[in-house]
Amino acid sequence: MTEFVDATLFGRQVELTAIESALRDSSSAGVVVEGDMGMGKTALASEIHRRRGGGEIWVRGDRVLQRVPYGAFGLYVDLNADSNDLLVRVVNVFRNSSEATPVVFVDDAHELDESSLSTLSQLATEGNIKIVATLRPPVDDSPRPFSDLVADHVLDQVTLGALSMSDFSAMIEHHLGGIVSQGARDVVDFQSGRVPGKVIELLRYTRRKRRLLERQGVWLLDGLDLDYDERARDVTRLHLSRYCEQQRAALELVILGGEVEVGIMLAAGLGEAADTLVAAGELGLVQDGVRSYAAIENHSSKTIRYTVPVGRSREMFDFVDRFDDSPSERARMLRADWSLSCGARISAQDFVDAARIAVRLGEWQRALRILNELSTDGMAAHELLDLGQLYCDVNKVPIGLDVLAQAVEKACCTSVVLEVFAVWMFRDFHRDSPPLGIEDFRSALNRLETRGPCHESKGMDAERARQLIDMLFANRWESLSDGSKELRRWASEADVPDGLRLCIGLNKAVKELELGRSEDALRALAEVEGQAGNVGTAYLLYVMLKTRALLQEDRADEASDLLAEVISYDLAYFAARSGPADLMWTRIHVERGEMAAATRTSFAAVEALDYWNQNQFLLLALAEAEHMAVLSGNLAAADDFDARYLALPDSNAYIEIRRAAVLRLAARAKSTEDPAYREEMRTLLCDSEDDASHEIAAMIRIELFRHFGEYDAEAMATLGKVGAGRDCRLLGELGPALRDRDEDALATVAKSMETRMPDMAERCLAMARSGGHRSNGAGSGGPETGTHSAGGSLTGRERQISRLIVAGMTNAEIADELGVAVRTVEGHAYRMYRKLDISSRDQVAEALEKVQPNL
Repeated sequence: MTEFVDATLFGRQVELTAIESALRDSSSAGVVVEGDMGMGKTALASEIHRRRGGGEIWVRGDRVLQRVPYGAFGLYVDLNADSNDLLVRVVNVFRNSSEATPVVFVDDAHELDESSLSTLSQLATEGNIKIVATLRPPVDDSPRPFSDLVADHVLDQVTLGALSMSDFSAMIEHHLGGIVSQGARDVVDFQSGRVPGKVIELLRYTRRKRRLLERQGVWLLDGLDLDYDERARDVTRLHLSRYCEQQRAALELVILGGEVEVGIMLAAGLGEAADTLVAAGELGLVQDGVRSYAAIENHSSKTIRYTVPVGRSREMFDFVDRFDDSPSERARMLRADWSLSCGARISAQDFVDAARIAVRLGEWQRALRILNELSTDGMAAHELLDLGQLYCDVNKVPIGLDVLAQAVEKACCTSVVLEVFAVWMFRDFHRDSPPLGIEDFRSALNRLETRGPCHESKGMDAERARQLIDMLFANRWESLSDGSKELRRWASEADVPDGLRLCIGLNKAVKELELGRSEDALRALAEVEGQAGNVGTAYLLYVMLKTRALLQEDRADEASDLLAEVISYDLAYFAARSGPADLMWTRIHVERGEMAAATRTSFAAVEALDYWNQNQFLLLALAEAEHMAVLSGNLAAADDFDARYLALPDSNAYIEIRRAAVLRLAARAKSTEDPAYREEMRTLLCDSEDDASHEIAAMIRIELFRHFGEYDAEAMATLGKVGAGRDCRLLGELGPALRDRDEDALATVAKSMETRMPDMAERCLAMARSGGHRSNGAGSGGPETGTHSAGGSLTGRERQISRLIVAGMTNAEIADELGVAVRTVEGHAYRMYRKLDISSRDQVAEALEKVQPNL
């Protein structure tokens, strides 16, 4: 079998079975296999033909021979001989078969000549032959070959559609070898429509021209490689060739214009052709306001925009421009781009407006193309802000920071300064950009304070803006994640610019997730959803956090749908989205028990984020990949990820730092068996319990129990009561089951965990079988350390403080040791005394010895 046939048969097992079943069924005369170009019709028929020995009759329709009687049988009979006995000679072809009921394979039946079609139909109806016919459906309502036999149930029908996402992913990984990132999958998906033949053409071209990048065994998309589109356009041109001249003209006009009113199409004489394209699903029809035909974005539409001859394109532009229509925002953007491609003139402001629309919609390459026609010298500060953010989002950070520096210099209100600051904090990770530094922001605010704003919308007071910038810069955004009430209060005020409000809102959602309040995190995200309208780094973070919150609420299907939603088909957007999407797909695969897939996506996330310089996500991605590598037994990869984790600079504004730390420490503890890592986990547990980060605390307790059999049943049960997240709810069931040594309850917990954490489920089952408790942790890397007495209700911080009290330290010395306030230590000590039923620090050692000798 050829490589092409093998690759095209991915995801077609159901169809193969249906064809074979139709040929075995005595009540069926065969099957018609229908599908668009590239769907694999011929490959399926070829595979069935091969399985049946490869000697049965194979004929093919041909456009050249479509007007020649029995032209399809030219390989079996002499078409130039006496035409009077041609029918007899064709029929004898079947009679000479060794089969009682010969099977005839008819490829490209839509191009059969009338004589061949009529004879084959009659013989099949009479039961003299069986047919396996492949055909491509017409664009319009013209009749299909063998349609009457299908309608009369003489022939079965198999319709081929695009591959499922899982089959498509398996196909490209099989063809490329290695792991394929989400960005690479997205671009091939978009350009091929998951049509197998197109996928193969694109992947062959990709490997030959090295249009995808391979990093550490992961295939990545270079979002700035515009030439990647070239081969895809060639494939799409073949698809467009099936339209008649009027249909192609209508398609070109609407796609180039984005939207065209029905009246304009009628004036062009293309209304009827456009209606047939709407019926075929190639164009949309907008009913709101003035009825208009609308372009449907796919790779065919991009191909048309690139390949319409300039002269014809200019004629169409001038024709549409004569009408006083009201195009949508998206159509205005497309028309500005259209004017560039055909040499028409529009105003500089129209170009700027179109570019800003493109930035908001994630059409980054289009925005860059439009802005290349303009000089930044004449741009206002808010326009420079959009352009600078665009360059940062498409991984041209040095250029972006230079443009942002111009925006700060021209800023006529504090809003622009603060918006630029928000971008700068996320993109200039080392704080060493020559054109832009913290002093530039302070100088701009000083200037605004002296001169005042240049327009009525003055924004936040310059002094307050300076305080906000200084606070954020000093704390590298940590104050946000630590739940600063002052910052959250500022975020609710009207004069805080949207970009900064969004950043504060996103970090509030992070904090709510750490606290185990996933519903509150979703509410926090809903509050800033309007500010997440621009497709950029902040939007990608918004999607990622919403996915995490949905997973915590056991709404995995909604999380999956959110991640699958593609809002732009821009190559740079695909590349920027790749790493964050793979990072979240890792969690979804874990939820579904797809550990091999989760490992692949975690590895892909690291390489995509690293390549696109999305360092704010990278810490978490490296920790996730290290954790998955350890679970899959790939310790060499885990060590590599850990080295890269430790090499990241401390100055970066990372997201979910504590979650990353837990994953990394758990992986290190399991892979190295070094007790120091478990001790670090316990310290982090104390810190999390101190500031009521219930979900982080729950995560640590789960990792300690899951991998090492270490647990505190009472503390688990307490977390189940005070936390609202899913992990807290799990501990609310597991803690009492361990405390009470309840075999049935442990078995129930194991059942709920067998998909997401099968190793933890096995531990629970083993403890249930042994009566609810084991004396040692065989296979877990250490002894079981479960506690069931009064001391077991102590929190991690209370136990830590109790040890220091026993060691003879004063409250002040303990506070200094732990880096907390003396009153915090006193509060923990007071609660510890009550739990141990004692009244002074002199009694601590004896009380601990009684309740838990091994504490």
